[in-house]
Amino acid sequence: MDRRRSGNALPIASRAPRRAVRHLSGARAMTPSSSVQAALGPQWLEPLLLREGDVDIWVALVAHAPDASLAAQFDSVLTADERIRHGKFFFDKDRRRYLVTRSLVRYVLSRYIPIAPPDWRFEATEFGRPAIANVHPDVPGLTFNISHSDSVVLLGVTRDAQLGIDVEDLQRRVPLDVADGYFAADEVRQLRALPPALQPARFLDFWTLKESYIKARGKGLSIPLDQFAFDLSDGAPVTVTFDPRLGDTPERWSFWQWRPSAESLAALCVENKRGITARISVRRAVPFVSEQTVGFKVLRGSGFCKTL
Repeated sequence: MDRRRSGNALPIASRAPRRAVRHLSGARAMTPSSSVQAALGPQWLEPLLLREGDVDIWVALVAHAPDASLAAQFDSVLTADERIRHGKFFFDKDRRRYLVTRSLVRYVLSRYIPIAPPDWRFEATEFGRPAIANVHPDVPGLTFNISHSDSVVLLGVTRDAQLGIDVEDLQRRVPLDVADGYFAADEVRQLRALPPALQPARFLDFWTLKESYIKARGKGLSIPLDQFAFDLSDGAPVTVTFDPRLGDTPERWSFWQWRPSAESLAALCVENKRGITARISVRRAVPFVSEQTVGFKVLRGSGFCKTL
């Protein structure tokens, strides 16, 4: 499995999609240079407000990105280092996915903070998680996390809370033996109690949830996967238990699973804040070209949320 990275639906209150507004700093969006403008669509002029409790999920389908648009983004948005890395991929599909991923990150972050897409700078934490290196008054408190499969790129953004996201292609080969060596004993029992034909799908249920949690903690695989366990009993909300060595509690986190495309499964982990209900918005985007708000159809989850 890529280390980067069904039950009853929970009740979700529906509201009209949020309209784009100016960023909370009051700063006016800058005008891109002419070289960058060629890669940008009209959405660039519509900054978005991100309030405490807002969780914005951006979905990019790799196959939907037009070749001409990707070529423009390569020339106008990527940094020199990113271009070098792009050229090191052997397969065209990997180069394409990388370009969509980097373009989505720069496009989305520039919707919340008035920094031009090519000007974003990142540095890795001690656990390898990318963090924003730009100095700007609106950067502190902004949290983002990204995940991709072969066909889908997901980017989650929130403020003043931790967040982790993971996506997997449903058609990929599932290494069931990984569960025996890395999952908690109760998860292995749940998995092996199913008929063999159903075990790959349940493995991905566990895997995406576990990945979303360790990414939300920001420590990746330094957190042993067998020190926390999910209960995915049919028809019941997702529950999680933690080994005391992790120093964590189930009340701190909410989890959701959904399908960003018919061929993929994703999990989202968000840190709970007292008195605040998560407001989740999902947008499907072709970076710098188009975007639309889509539904957040929960397969299973542990917390109540509102969709916008």
